[in-house]
Amino acid sequence: MKIKVTKAPTITKAVIAAVVFTIVFLATNSNLPPCGDTAAVFNAGGCVVRQSYLHTACGWLALASLITGVVMFIAKQRKASS
Repeated sequence: MKIKVTKAPTITKAVIAAVVFTIVFLATNSNLPPCGDTAAVFNAGGCVVRQSYLHTACGWLALASLITGVVMFIAKQRKASS
């Protein structure tokens, strides 16, 4: 079996990227205190629920990779049918 490596985007690469970013997304968590922590809320001047940048970026990248894979799959199916 011969493996061909290309720089072109493929469905397999999009799926692998989505899986990698999803694993990192699930493995990381927010490093900010929860809103239930009264002392943290008063010290921060308010309760802001947000996630760490790594967590947020991995979530968006996983979503983008998944959407890219689906679009490429649909384009491949349309090209094959015509």
